[in-house]
Amino acid sequence: MTHRPLMSDQTLFRDPALFEITHLPEVFNYRDTQLEDLAFALRPALSYGASPLNTVLRGIPGTGKTTAVRLLFAEIEEMTQAVVPVLVSCQTERTEYAVLSRIFLALSGHLPPPSGVSNVRVMAGVAHALAERGAVLVVCLDDVTRLIADGTLDSVLAPLLRMHEAWPGVRTGVVLTLSTPEADLSRVLGPSTLSVLQASEVLFPPYTAAEVRGILADRVKAGVYPGVVPPAVLDLVVERTMASGDLRVGLDVVKRAVLHAEREARTRVTAGDVLSAFAVSRHLHVAMAVEALTAGERAVLHAVLREEREGGSAIAGRVYDRLCGEMGYAAFSERLRKLETLRLVDLYVRPGRGRTREVVVREGVGEVVAPQAGVAEEEECRYETGEG
Repeated sequence: MTHRPLMSDQTLFRDPALFEITHLPEVFNYRDTQLEDLAFALRPALSYGASPLNTVLRGIPGTGKTTAVRLLFAEIEEMTQAVVPVLVSCQTERTEYAVLSRIFLALSGHLPPPSGVSNVRVMAGVAHALAERGAVLVVCLDDVTRLIADGTLDSVLAPLLRMHEAWPGVRTGVVLTLSTPEADLSRVLGPSTLSVLQASEVLFPPYTAAEVRGILADRVKAGVYPGVVPPAVLDLVVERTMASGDLRVGLDVVKRAVLHAEREARTRVTAGDVLSAFAVSRHLHVAMAVEALTAGERAVLHAVLREEREGGSAIAGRVYDRLCGEMGYAAFSERLRKLETLRLVDLYVRPGRGRTREVVVREGVGEVVAPQAGVAEEEECRYETGEG
């Protein structure tokens, strides 16, 4: 059969949006138990107008935690105005004021002034809006690992949980998603916050290979034209997705592989397309974490990478010297610990005299950051105390 290449205006996609990690699927398979548990926690707000049960959703990245919340919150918005669900991304909203501003926006339709307004005033605006509506507030703090790394989780969470103390009659509840299942909230929250939180937990286990194949096959069937992704190629995508441990990687691999086939004017995806796509997609979680770094955290990461490449091993003291003395050592240590919490580096204490710390960059970080020679060093030396 003669090969028929794509014309310049042809595409292999029916709907490319189905492969975006932010896509909300119409059918959410393999998470019925978790959805039921989360719905049970929210039931007091929906059925009786009472505060919902505070809940922690635990699971590694790409196990459906955020999707479950988004689906239930969308249903609540369609069902009733007596419950106000607000999803806040802790990747971008990291302070009490930023979180309160997002809640204020959901209730009023506009953000509070960017400056000159205290947290208490924004909180009062939220409380008054809830009182006028007679509504229950449910806030999901999505990916609180970022707030744990910043040391701000307690300061963000406590006001939400204790809003009823300052404004009697206001009812609130929280859902926390944790992408580091081993994180111990008792170590990062104060006793008074823990006593009010009293959270139930819902575990999101990794998808099995059969489940990954089912999800990807459904997306392929709906998102691209028949025959574009042959069964054997889909098997390879599943294999690589399981190796990464993150379903989002599989979705990104399919999207990139189909785009690569389009660029080559072919009507079928090959194993080579998948392997080329996976070389980029396999570090998706690293790329997302790096993208959310502040200027100060990024400067420290660049310094670690350069020291590791040029010195063979990155000793914390030598890494700090690369920052040209423009960052205090306390701030440097804090940012180094944040990088560890975000799983971008590992810290080890070398045996011997003192507490010599070695910093080891995790797999994929160097490929994602890949600073050009000399650029990172220049960034580090220009870094001013207080940035980021």
